[in-house]
Amino acid sequence: MNILLLEDNIALNKAIKRILELSDHIVSTFYDGAEVLKSISNLYDLYILDINVPNINGLELLDLIYNKNNNSKVIIITSNTDLNSLEKAYKLGCIDYIKKPFHLAELRIKTNRLDNSKNDILSFFNLKNDESLSKQEKKLLLLFLEHKGKIVTYNMIDENVYENKTMTMDGLRAMIRRVRAKLNDDIIINVIDEGYRVNS
Repeated sequence: MNILLLEDNIALNKAIKRILELSDHIVSTFYDGAEVLKSISNLYDLYILDINVPNINGLELLDLIYNKNNNSKVIIITSNTDLNSLEKAYKLGCIDYIKKPFHLAELRIKTNRLDNSKNDILSFFNLKNDESLSKQEKKLLLLFLEHKGKIVTYNMIDENVYENKTMTMDGLRAMIRRVRAKLNDDIIINVIDEGYRVNS
């Protein structure tokens, strides 16, 4: 899954990212609620939000996320034991609420139960036997899946697949060739000077 993690405790943030990446999830980490506000996107399969973070708290973000997309999945993590906060989180639509301190394995188990992205990819893209996808290739196919039948521009790929890394056109073309080689069907269409499209 493509996961957004908001946790302002640096050590816990890194530990959660590591444990979730063991299950091949793609984790984008944030420490500040205001930064998350800029990054709310339908491309995230799951948001994991701490309540008590700088600038915009997790409950405010939860409300904003569901206003943008009411099909979003959100897990709240917090040391706050206030029942009013718990009740508000569920009323706003969170699917789970984990109180600190918690075992990292618990979060990993709950997250894995929600993982439909791999099945979505396998059900839409016909991978050759024994082929597997790198994290970057999975991000690319998830982006195509989210925009079936529409042009996925170079800029969209740069922002959502490469993130903080530098995208070059040669590197992107090489990745497209690798992905095409792993598929039985040639469904990734080059749109000249714009990007790529996958027909629905």
